[in-house]
Amino acid sequence: MIYKYISQLANSQRRLIDRLAKGKGYSGTEGKIIHFLFENRGKTVYQKNIEAVFGLRASTATQVIASLEKSGLIRRVPSKYDGRYKELVLTEKAEEYKKDVYRDMEELEARITDGIDPAQLALWVELTQKMTENMKVNDQ
Repeated sequence: MIYKYISQLANSQRRLIDRLAKGKGYSGTEGKIIHFLFENRGKTVYQKNIEAVFGLRASTATQVIASLEKSGLIRRVPSKYDGRYKELVLTEKAEEYKKDVYRDMEELEARITDGIDPAQLALWVELTQKMTENMKVNDQ
């Protein structure tokens, strides 16, 4: 049954990223979000984007974003386009962690994809996207 493998992969990935982030001033989940914000610098990113990309519920995203804000790694600023929304913006303090965050994500990616042919990886991505869509349809 495939759900066991998905659970094993998700748990292994979470443990590795938490271990890599340990003692660096951010959690593994926070590191992934910081990385996403660096990768999307110059674009408008809202909490809803974080929820969608990482598959987080609103309450979970709120907690992680609040923790990042409390740590001084991000700021929520009023949107230039819609006053009801707050944009997520990295702070100068986050810049201090940029190399570590990128190193963590590169290590995670290398470990997950080690020994996997690019064609196999492309197929895995395609199948995983379809499974994710299936779960969204059935999650309502």
